[in-house]
Amino acid sequence: MTPQTNSRAVVIGAGMAGLLAARAVSESFDRVTVVERDTLPDTPTARRCVPQGRHAHALTVRGKDVLEELFPGLTDILLEHSAPTGDLQADFRLVVDGHRFAKGVSGIRHMLVSRPLLEWQLRNSVQAIPNVEILDRCAVTTIATDPRTQAVTAVIVDSTAHRLTDHRIAADLAVDASGRSSQVQGWLESQGFPRPDEQRLSINLTYATRHYRREPSHLYGDLGLLVGASPALPRAGAILAQEHNSWIITLAGYGADAPSLDEEQFVEFAASLPAPEFADLLRHAEPLDTAVHYRIPTTVRRNFTAAHLPTGYVPFGDTLCCFNPVYGQGMGVAAVESLILRQCCAGDRGTLAGRFLRRIEPTLDEAWDMSANTDLRMPFIDGERTTKTKLTNAYLTRLYRAAATDARVGAAFLRVTNLLDHPAALMNPPTLARVLWGNRHRRPDHEPTAPAGTAGTLSRHRVES
Repeated sequence: MTPQTNSRAVVIGAGMAGLLAARAVSESFDRVTVVERDTLPDTPTARRCVPQGRHAHALTVRGKDVLEELFPGLTDILLEHSAPTGDLQADFRLVVDGHRFAKGVSGIRHMLVSRPLLEWQLRNSVQAIPNVEILDRCAVTTIATDPRTQAVTAVIVDSTAHRLTDHRIAADLAVDASGRSSQVQGWLESQGFPRPDEQRLSINLTYATRHYRREPSHLYGDLGLLVGASPALPRAGAILAQEHNSWIITLAGYGADAPSLDEEQFVEFAASLPAPEFADLLRHAEPLDTAVHYRIPTTVRRNFTAAHLPTGYVPFGDTLCCFNPVYGQGMGVAAVESLILRQCCAGDRGTLAGRFLRRIEPTLDEAWDMSANTDLRMPFIDGERTTKTKLTNAYLTRLYRAAATDARVGAAFLRVTNLLDHPAALMNPPTLARVLWGNRHRRPDHEPTAPAGTAGTLSRHRVES
């Protein structure tokens, strides 16, 4: 579609979601301005306003495919920057609910790339689009709307770097990619637009992350190890190969089971995980930095579809839905959103937001349910456990058991978690039969126990499957 003359879109935020949104709208608007309050670095380094960027990230395979569609050649560029890649089953180790998934060849090709490198490369690609400009050190103070038409008219910004005070950037479209801490709802509320209803889960999750030098002998050449939390042991960990022969190692714990930044306690926490090689690697690898924390108190799903919004305002990325980052959904879902936003921009401008929100809702529903249902396995997390949630989690408990001996079950699970298949695919007849067969010699109430040496207080987290 040819951009309308003098039409302008303003994207709030130059993180992953903002860059994807800018790419999506660039085909349909004459000008696109991305405003970012942070200082954007010239190299692939973590940013102050993106504290999660210092921790382990997983780009789903569906997300990688979308990025390649929007930015042709991106995969090759990342490979040139030494981003590791491999088969998700053949080259990785996965332990879920205490069950080590069987190795196999899934055909699912995963790319391991740090958040700073991926964001930096996307920013370079977006900046190369002729009708897109990115203004850093530029804080949005409000969104202006016309009280008569109830439409967005401008985004108001302040920037000492650009010598701007209460500067109006005229806008036909404002894409709010400012994330979980978005202040836009407050600004719109002051103009008569009520806040959307929210679903919240208090997960009180804490990350601790450190980088180490990667040697060819580590994990016998495998590219990563992922250990999921369970009701018996609400702790998780990830070892992921990164560019430049390094590991990023993130430990995660719920509530009082937060990992420490102390070097000795960092290793002790890893030793409590049901994967002995995790702590063994930490004991022998060379640290490249000191550990850092990141805390995620809540996950949030905002129901903008039913909300009264000004014409020309589109919430995007974490502004719509903030997932538990331990499941690695955020970037992949934002990538899917960008494809849908690009398609919606080609239609009527007045109904753009409504069409986008309706079309993205099934994707958000699936991702939110996967994340929230898994969190609700933890008995200490408050939330409604519907019959559907209980049945889903009971089935997944059995699926994890079956995946320990059947690589095809594990591959089916990985396809769903990488947004390649609908969650219902885990219940198709062939997979269901394999899950039932894989549980035939196991007691229905079987549950893995916490490793020796784990604090006795963990017993309070045990629940029936």
